[in-house]
Order: sequence, then C-alpha cells, then structure tokens
Amino acid sequence: MKYAGQLLAYAAFFAFVAFLSVRPEVRLLGDDEAIVSLSFSHAANRIGECQRLTQEELLALPPNMRIPDQCPRERHLMQVELIMDEQTLYAATLAPTGLRSDGKATAYQRLRVTAGTHDFRIRMNDSGVPGQIDFEDSTTISLQPGQNLVVFFDPSNQQFRFQ
Repeated sequence: MKYAGQLLAYAAFFAFVAFLSVRPEVRLLGDDEAIVSLSFSHAANRIGECQRLTQEELLALPPNMRIPDQCPRERHLMQVELIMDEQTLYAATLAPTGLRSDGKATAYQRLRVTAGTHDFRIRMNDSGVPGQIDFEDSTTISLQPGQNLVVFFDPSNQQFRFQ
C-alpha cells in the first residue's frame, strides 16, 4: 500500500509537470513579428597619430621605456545607426571600454519589427570626424514571422554582415 501511494503521488506530480510544459502557451513574438539583433564589438581609431621619438628623447627615458614610437592609447567614440525603411531603429554613440578608454566599444540591441520585406542600412563612424561615415552597408531582406536577423561587423573583412 505504501508503494502504491508513492506511485500515485509521483504520477500526479509528473502529470502536473507535463501539463505545465504545454500550458499556458507562451508567445514571445506576435504572429507577424520578427527580431533584428545588432551585436558587435569594434575598436575605433586612436585619438592621435603615433610619434617617432628622436635619439635624444629615447636616451632621456629609462631603458625599459625606450620604445621608438609613442602612440596614444585612447580611442574615439563610435557612432552607430541602424535604419529600416528610412526609419531609425537604433542610434547610439558608444564609448570605448577599458581604464584608459583604449578597448573596444560594444553594441548589443534586440529589436522587434514587423515581418515582411524591408530595406536595411547600417552606418558607423569610428574615426571621430564629425559627419563622416567610415563603414556603411545596406540590403533588402524578407523577414519571416519569428525569424531572427543578426547584424554584425566582420573584423577580418572590415564590413557589416546581415545573417
């Protein structure tokens, strides 16, 4: 009798868990929605140019600091803009990471959009020159309901990708 009671309790618990695994139905997106994910890390250009030290300047430095080229570590702010059908979905000015602002700036954003055919354009300024676009790409993509379009920067080819 004791084992029958345990079996009945386990069966009731299993049935309860099985019911909760299918009900209530959870929908993260609407029937006509898709997701656009913008995700990348990129190091903007350095704030200044490297300077070559003269022989006298090198000799004035301690031996362990005698590097012929002195380069600033800090990097420019990076401006990113993602546009869909001439509407701005995401626009941000991203600061470099690191204690001395010498690391990569990171963009991560997930956006809900309506499914269908859309014109996408992404622009980035990493040189610090106001109004200049250093990297730009555009494409037309047909998004299916529930699809996740990922937009990222390919560092090896120095261009944006839509995947």
